[in-house]
Amino acid sequence: MKILFFGSSEISVPFLEEIYKSSHSISMVVTVSDKPAGRGKKITPNIVKSKATELGIDFMQVEGFDDSFFNEFTKLEFDTVVIASFGKILPEKIFKLTSARWLNVHPSLLPRYRGPTPIISTLLNGDKVAGVSIIEVVHEVDAGGIYAQVKFGVEEDDNRDSLESKVVNFGKQLLMTVLDLMEYKALKPYPQDGDSIIYSHKITKEDLEINWDSSAVEIVNKVRAFSSNPGAYCLWKGSRIKILKASVLNEDISKGYLDKLKNNGNKKNGFVIEADKKTGILVKCNKNEMVKVELLQPQGGKAMSVMDFINGYRLEAGESFE
Repeated sequence: MKILFFGSSEISVPFLEEIYKSSHSISMVVTVSDKPAGRGKKITPNIVKSKATELGIDFMQVEGFDDSFFNEFTKLEFDTVVIASFGKILPEKIFKLTSARWLNVHPSLLPRYRGPTPIISTLLNGDKVAGVSIIEVVHEVDAGGIYAQVKFGVEEDDNRDSLESKVVNFGKQLLMTVLDLMEYKALKPYPQDGDSIIYSHKITKEDLEINWDSSAVEIVNKVRAFSSNPGAYCLWKGSRIKILKASVLNEDISKGYLDKLKNNGNKKNGFVIEADKKTGILVKCNKNEMVKVELLQPQGGKAMSVMDFINGYRLEAGESFE
């Protein structure tokens, strides 16, 4: 089959490569315009555009869907459209310009987590199971019928990076199965369960801030959801500190530190109970639960271990994160 591919992020690239290696052909790649990136805000080539160039595939870049885009779109030849992390909502008009089938690779078990941040939502909510859905594309976002799904487990140490890797590894295999079946018209979608819809939402700067009045599980889930980028953060001595890895301290172990809390006058949440090379950094949160911080990134610096942070920044027990 001839495939028209829409994608704009790092997650898009493995799907593009997988189709390229298959018996199907890619007639065109559609991606977004190059944008400024990094501290210098230099215009950086879109990663999907770069991969298309490397593979010798024609591409077009769009900022918006205007008449010039639609004119070019009607000239393209393709049997199926595949969307993998494109990042823009397609206008209803585009579906009327072709009879081709439209597929979207969505990184959740729809109808759970429709919307822009399904992987982050999976981690924030502490889900033990995640997955990938291949769905038909309709004008309503993520509401199309489901062609196929695959489930996989979410481990306690999974974060955004590792979960994205699982989505890619399972998802690209599932996509190829669906495309191969479609070539012989052997697959039809089934409708989503309208009573089980859960939406994910755009992330704001406020969502990234750690609230030490939350439970230990909620704090650790936030760290997992935003690590390694953009990173959940708190303040220490007025500077922003990203916490990139953390764990919930075992209840039996944390009980041994309760006397120390009492001796310090039941300090407020965010109080640093321990900060040494042997124990690490232990921080009090809601209901005297404790979070063990394992990887940090100081403002303007690089990610570093607890030992390096304690040595370099002289964090001591008795201080507080805010």
